[in-house]
Amino acid sequence: MLRWALYLPIFWLINASVTGGLLWFADRATGWRNLQLVPAIFLCWQTGNIYGNLLIAAMSRKQEREADQFGWKLMETARPFIPAMRKLAALNLIVFDKGSQWKYMHPATPDRIAAAEQFEREIAEKDAASHAAASHGVI
Repeated sequence: MLRWALYLPIFWLINASVTGGLLWFADRATGWRNLQLVPAIFLCWQTGNIYGNLLIAAMSRKQEREADQFGWKLMETARPFIPAMRKLAALNLIVFDKGSQWKYMHPATPDRIAAAEQFEREIAEKDAASHAAASHGVI
């Protein structure tokens, strides 16, 4: 679905360029039949596709982080997630580092593990605070 949200503006830009005569290297814009427009169409498509894919990857990584958080909150723990991610990373099934993160749809594996560990620390602090409050008679 996101791909269509990316491709429609690219097609619209290409069509506007072709029909509006906005291409500087074509003698006259005769529409889609002019083969001199092929390089410009290719250039517009590739440029839009590259920047659009970077945008979609960033949105997807954000959604993945939110999905991780939702799953941990639903289960009220991230304990099973942490060893599973470490095992996948050890088996080289998912190895994403900060340097290559921009080209993947998932966040970097060490970042996901660190976020899960942070979630576990927050849960432990909340549990400790609620136990302390309960032992002092404060609810």
